[in-house]
Amino acid sequence: MADEALLRITAPIRTERLVLRTLTPEDLDDVFGYAGRDDVIRYLPWPKRTRDEVAEHLARRLNTTLAADGDVIVLGIELPPSLDGASPEGASPDDAPADDACARPRIIGDLTLVLTSIEHRQATVGWVLNPQFQGKGYAAEAASRVLTLAFDELGSHRVVAELDPRNTASASLCTRLGMRLEGHFVHSGIVEGEWADLAVYAILDVEWNARNALDG
Repeated sequence: MADEALLRITAPIRTERLVLRTLTPEDLDDVFGYAGRDDVIRYLPWPKRTRDEVAEHLARRLNTTLAADGDVIVLGIELPPSLDGASPEGASPDDAPADDACARPRIIGDLTLVLTSIEHRQATVGWVLNPQFQGKGYAAEAASRVLTLAFDELGSHRVVAELDPRNTASASLCTRLGMRLEGHFVHSGIVEGEWADLAVYAILDVEWNARNALDG
């Protein structure tokens, strides 16, 4: 089974407003623009990285195939130039995109899809979004498409999202996607030198299909 790809990303995936695609080394500036921010990594289980460390990490995230347990695909959330012409409401002047940035697509975040178990048809999803672009529904639009990818193309039976419950934006996104809170584990690990809780959200294929049928 490990030699046979269950899912292979061969082309960008388009949503109503976004493009989801595999990252490239040329995306370093955009990725570092959010991965190097304290407010982004605050509730994530990895330390703040320098630009060089982000470049090294980015080079390890270019996989396009899920074929064995533990395989990971990371998709960049690309915002077309037509939607990147102004700073979102509440953004500071320092957060405003440079003029030349408005003329090109930007990576404003990324999504992770992990093949957790082939036998049990389990997958895990995660997401990171540049705070500059929050509040516009981009994360929900992108995450919804990745859940469709997990269920319809990967054939998952159950998809899980794990997060620090203090990350209320991610918790709200899970609820918006129809995921249920299945567990809250107190002091499950140490993050940035302090004990942190872990919240586990999940949704089944039958629930996702029923939700989409209602929306349709």
